Amino acid sequence: MSLQPIRILVVEDDPAQPPTKGTIQESIRGTELTIDQAPTLLAGLQKLAKGVYQALLLGRDALSADAVSDILKLRVQFPALPIVVSISRNESQLGDRLLEAGASDYVVKETIQWESLKKALRFAVEREARKQDLQRAEQRSHELFENAKDIIFTLDLDGNFTSINNSAVEVMGWSKTDAIGINLKTLVAPEHLSLCRQMMQRILNDEPLQQFEINLIRKDGQKVLLEVSARLIPCEGKKKAVQGIARDVTERRRLESVVRQSQKLEAIGRLSGGLAHDFNNLLCVISGHSELLSERLPADHPSAKNVAQIKKAVNSASTLVRQLLAFSRKQVFYPQTLDLNKVVVETEKLLSRLIGEHIQFSYKLHSELWQVRVDPVQIEQIIVNLALNARDAMPHGGKLSILTENVELGDPSGSHRPNLPAGNYVLLVVADDGHGMDEYAQNRIFEPFYSTKELGKGTGLGLATVYGIVKQSGGAITVHSQPHQGTTFKIYFPRVDQEAAIAPGATRAAGNFSGTETILLVENAEPLRALAKEFLKGSGYAVLEAENGKEALRIANAFGGPIDLLLTDVIMPEMGGKQLADQLKTLRPTTKILYMSGYSDEAIAQSGVRAMEMVFLEKPFTREVLLRKVRRILDEAPQPR
Repeated sequence: MSLQPIRILVVEDDPAQPPTKGTIQESIRGTELTIDQAPTLLAGLQKLAKGVYQALLLGRDALSADAVSDILKLRVQFPALPIVVSISRNESQLGDRLLEAGASDYVVKETIQWESLKKALRFAVEREARKQDLQRAEQRSHELFENAKDIIFTLDLDGNFTSINNSAVEVMGWSKTDAIGINLKTLVAPEHLSLCRQMMQRILNDEPLQQFEINLIRKDGQKVLLEVSARLIPCEGKKKAVQGIARDVTERRRLESVVRQSQKLEAIGRLSGGLAHDFNNLLCVISGHSELLSERLPADHPSAKNVAQIKKAVNSASTLVRQLLAFSRKQVFYPQTLDLNKVVVETEKLLSRLIGEHIQFSYKLHSELWQVRVDPVQIEQIIVNLALNARDAMPHGGKLSILTENVELGDPSGSHRPNLPAGNYVLLVVADDGHGMDEYAQNRIFEPFYSTKELGKGTGLGLATVYGIVKQSGGAITVHSQPHQGTTFKIYFPRVDQEAAIAPGATRAAGNFSGTETILLVENAEPLRALAKEFLKGSGYAVLEAENGKEALRIANAFGGPIDLLLTDVIMPEMGGKQLADQLKTLRPTTKILYMSGYSDEAIAQSGVRAMEMVFLEKPFTREVLLRKVRRILDEAPQPR
């Protein structure tokens, strides 16, 4: 394989004066080495400035008396140029000094042969090329080190930083000057100090090590969670240093925690929503029969108190179910477009009685607050629950404040930003200066039945209910707290541009809800059907009963008189209430419809019934609620088909 030609500049003060075996030029002329020449070093410098030469061959006579200085200057001016010097036989010590000064090689001109000169020049060129490749590789390595998105660092065997890259400066806030010499253990968060010592020992023992996560303290005092991988660097069989790479996973872990929490709460919500229907049916039966018993027993009867306790327990159980459904975002929802400030103001009097005089209450409301679409009763429930929690966190007194404001959320950023799309929101803030919570409590605070209160002083459903209401309203809630530094809840509701709704009028005053109309009652749960039939017949109504939709249609076809009202469960086997009502309307267009259900709002909506309409009766219900709703539907104008 032939060698590529090399263009060489030969500088010889007196090329006509041959050395022992002829001039250098004559020794190499005619080979693959292309030769140019210059009579003096000054002339040679002018040629070298063109940058076309792969090597420089210097005769000793071309150098001054201070040949070492000449080579030093040449090396500074042409750092990548191979330089070969021809010296006399008695100048071997000078040759060594020239190599130290930067010459690539030297040859003895009295014994020079073409082949040896060619090899020397070729070797010089290749060695300089390798040196340049190494320098470029080192430069690329340095650039990769400095510009890597991950943190790259080295430690000595005692754990002191010896180098860090730009990403480390960015994430940790320490300049390189400040960081060099700092011991890693002084930056580790207290909760991970033991882990840090353990990992360092394993690294120094050269044990196999997987990635691990550790909290470090930034220069500004904030914690940052790093995912770290490190290894021992040996040198000549000895331990030299520790090299590592780390990645800031703080935001990733926060988002993963949010997703896990959401999935956990969704699972609990689905469970509670599924239980609600059967439980509400049972409660309705228990409540109804206890109500009938209490009416039949004299006030002084020994069992009257027992019945009263049953009714009280049913009311508590009913409240518990509603709270579970509120948490799972499946309770019946009656949203209105309104000004949140009005709800806060209306709740103020109630709060002043609930929180006590030992707590200083204040609120600051935005004068031009945007409108939101929420259920006003549920918003009151949110404020009351948060206020009661704040009260319990301040047993010896403190400050409770509520404020509202308009906010515009941009792209997600920051550890306390809500998980919401960018847009306009109304912010409700409830803050106290009570005993606060640690990080563990904050991560579980919205779980049903989790409570930081003493046993017997809370159900653990208050904040779960708040969470569910906020989510069902399309909003988000965040909590920020530290032990002994109070707690701040921030609730975000999407802005709407509709006009505020006029509050619905109060329900009809209590009165006589009896009647003589005919009602077709359809309910697949026999105990509840029997109870509803007893309620209706006791108030004078004629009742036709059916266990399911198909049976109800057969009765409607066979019955000769008018059917004034269909009272039907929404979700039943084979044929649901909506399907039954649609078919019955074809047979009897004037029959009015009243739906009832103990299922969640979501399940009701899937069946095609809008629970927020006035034609809906929510289980469990009392006799008065049932009769009031029936009478109201019957007294209204005919319903459109």
